[in-house]
Amino acid sequence: MDFNRTIDDSMSNFEQLLKKIPGYSGYKEKEQRREADTLLREYLARELEAQWAAMNDLKSQMLTGPAMSQLDDMGRVSRKLQTLIDKVRAAAQGYAGFFDAVKVKEDELDALYDFDEAMLERVAGLSEGVDAVQTALDEGESVAAAVRNLKKLVDSLLEAFRKRRDVIIDSF
Repeated sequence: MDFNRTIDDSMSNFEQLLKKIPGYSGYKEKEQRREADTLLREYLARELEAQWAAMNDLKSQMLTGPAMSQLDDMGRVSRKLQTLIDKVRAAAQGYAGFFDAVKVKEDELDALYDFDEAMLERVAGLSEGVDAVQTALDEGESVAAAVRNLKKLVDSLLEAFRKRRDVIIDSF
């Protein structure tokens, strides 16, 4: 889903006219890039929340039987994923005001959007990890390896998201 295109398509005739005013076009394009990134991060957070909900369902399934021994580990993984969701929702949208020391340019905003889009692609791997735990539970197998793999996936997503700020800083 390309949120940049969605925002461009929704511009009114009045906004099209305003783009012809000198200086306004660049300002508006920056705002649209920020808005597209915000929409993308919201979508990413919702996708992560769906996986978090699936993990909580798995935890309730693990309350009985041999999988119970992995319940604490699954709880830690679930809390880490909730931390990531909170970070995604609270992440800066690349805004830099007039007096800020670090000015964010269009290419840095595009880099943030690309970074967030790449994070969204990694959620598919997380979904597969959640599915692997479910499969192990359904087949009565040990879930330990699947939970360890899920932990690695969440840790990897957290580490990748920590590097988001570097996208702007490294471009200076």
